[in-house]
Amino acid sequence: MRVKKLTPIIVSLIVLAVITAILVRYRSVEAQQDRAAKAPITAKAALQQTTEEGHGFAPSPGPEVKSEKNSDLVLDADEVERRAAQEQASDTTAAAAAAASLIPISFKAVALPVQGGIDHVAAGVATRNSGQGVIRLRGVPPGSQLLGALLVWGEIAPAAFPNAVFGRDCGPLANVAGVTLPPAPQPNWVFGTSFWGYVADVRAQVAAVPGINGDYRVSLRTGVNNGRCAVPDGNCPPAPLTLPLSEGASLVVIYSNLCVPRNSQLFFDVGPQTFSGASINNHFTGVIRALPNMKHTRIGGDGQLGVANCGLRTFITPFIQGSDERTWVENLFGGASIQIKGDGGGLNRDSDWNGYDGETLNKLWDTHTDAFDNRLAGQIGYRVRYQSTGDTIVWVMHVLGVK
Repeated sequence: MRVKKLTPIIVSLIVLAVITAILVRYRSVEAQQDRAAKAPITAKAALQQTTEEGHGFAPSPGPEVKSEKNSDLVLDADEVERRAAQEQASDTTAAAAAAASLIPISFKAVALPVQGGIDHVAAGVATRNSGQGVIRLRGVPPGSQLLGALLVWGEIAPAAFPNAVFGRDCGPLANVAGVTLPPAPQPNWVFGTSFWGYVADVRAQVAAVPGINGDYRVSLRTGVNNGRCAVPDGNCPPAPLTLPLSEGASLVVIYSNLCVPRNSQLFFDVGPQTFSGASINNHFTGVIRALPNMKHTRIGGDGQLGVANCGLRTFITPFIQGSDERTWVENLFGGASIQIKGDGGGLNRDSDWNGYDGETLNKLWDTHTDAFDNRLAGQIGYRVRYQSTGDTIVWVMHVLGVK
């Protein structure tokens, strides 16, 4: 009788123990996820690594990734003059001065004083399965002064190789050595590799021929150079995934012009960061000035075009029926939010990540610039927020202009 009376009590205790264990595990995992979400992205982070070749897609949208740091380079006309005067007064070579930062830029050759305020333009070319291409740079106004130029490129490989060949198209090309950025997880192409990003100072090559606008040729290492389409379809069989997989290259030019306000600002931030779901990037810049306009440039690899809206939307995966990638520039602490790309209220319904740097699509490299009203005046930084639906993407550089 006593055993029968004790049986329900024993059963209840066992059930209670199981529930308690589950709750403890859930809360522990929840706490770890919360800590991970608040932690900065590091070079050793592992996101959506796969033992199979995924052709740039995750099996489902990945977890939110987040980075938070001071901007890597903050410039205005006065800061360029200060750096130029300091370099010119020292025995440090331009190359040595440039190599001291993740953004290796030197102003040693800049003629002083700087004429007007500063601004930037950017253009890029995809290099998957070719390893080379022409960057068609446009948009620098007449009478501008060249201040600096950066070549940004990326690849998927087992190890880094920060070397490229660059120069004016149909002119002399030069070997350039870049700074290697911290590696990021490979965007679901080949297991055992990483995404490597590089930045090089190429002001000398841009300044070699009069004028800034023009066509620039870049050559990078590649495992495949037959020009085959990067992503196979019914009309294009897949190319072999022979390493390294070259992704693309972008040219960012910094110039000054008398028509630009003297107190205009430029903020540079580098990744790379890999994401296939939500991506939040908090950039602390210092006070953003009360000028009317902003111009934001985003550079990165492995975005793929869609099958809806003539390819303007993201690739529609089997598990998502019609959602596209979106981009916001926002206040760090809530409030002002500007959707600059994608459906749902964006300034442009197109995606930032559709491999538009090159023909024919898709080419797995993007360089996009958008201009919009300055709603962040007086803030100490800004946020870039992305939303992907499974296409695995790597952003490499952000540039924010305030003018």
